[in-house]
Amino acid sequence: MRNLETPFEIIRLIPDTVDYYPASVVIPPILQQENFVPHTAVNIPMGQSRIGGPVVDLPVGMEYPSDLYFACQLDLEAISVLDSTGLLPKRGQLLFFTDLDKGKVVHTNAANTDLVRTIKEHEESFWNGKLITDFSTETETLAARFDPSLIEDEDETGWDYFAGEEKSKVFGIYTHCQMQQEEIEGITFSSKILLLQIGEDFTEEGVLSVLIEREDLQNGVFGNCEFAWGQS
Repeated sequence: MRNLETPFEIIRLIPDTVDYYPASVVIPPILQQENFVPHTAVNIPMGQSRIGGPVVDLPVGMEYPSDLYFACQLDLEAISVLDSTGLLPKRGQLLFFTDLDKGKVVHTNAANTDLVRTIKEHEESFWNGKLITDFSTETETLAARFDPSLIEDEDETGWDYFAGEEKSKVFGIYTHCQMQQEEIEGITFSSKILLLQIGEDFTEEGVLSVLIEREDLQNGVFGNCEFAWGQS
């Protein structure tokens, strides 16, 4: 068994409190609230990091993937200054698209001012969005994945299958509520790196995880990323 106290440094993605949805979608009055607004009512600076929604900024010449939906956009100039590993690209954008079963990651070196705003209104995966208003560094350990209150008899370890789902982040411990402790450890201590986790601070239920081989990240190769959706 691995050292449960081994610290993993993460870059926490802090979503805005305002949730925006495609303006073409009719929201019933009973569901309307002050912090749930059409995308046309939100000021979204070109290239600002965000999770989901109908607004994505693409590099010139790139088309929105026809079989996937926008999940996340990371402004690397803003986030890479917090990357103690030095593995993330220093400039440009990382774009994530998925249908929850598969996905695509694109890196562009284009400056924010050279991106092209694209709007795709839909009601599928990640149809609503939030701006990422800040980033912070934190540490986490596998020891925090245990909850003594879950121990019911001597054979129980107290492993909490849902621990870690509450945060969106880059790097750190893998999260999937349908995996055993040994499976989580196997991935977390492998050559794979958690490139992105979109947690329940955005989704409210379910976690999207994107894995990349360390060597691929070092070499700027994003075509082999693995996508997984975990939900109870």
